[in-house]
Amino acid sequence: MTSAHVFYIPALLVAGIAIGIAVGRKLLLAEQEANRRRAERLRALDPPNA
Repeated sequence: MTSAHVFYIPALLVAGIAIGIAVGRKLLLAEQEANRRRAERLRALDPPNA
């Protein structure tokens, strides 16, 4: 194992973790927005019980 691997492998691991967090956050926010829109749509269809 060369000395380059000492820097290369951890750098790739950190880059992979950062990319995973960024993509996961984007998907989470999209899912939350879809759930919010779905709840608003259901609330608009459901008449109040007054």
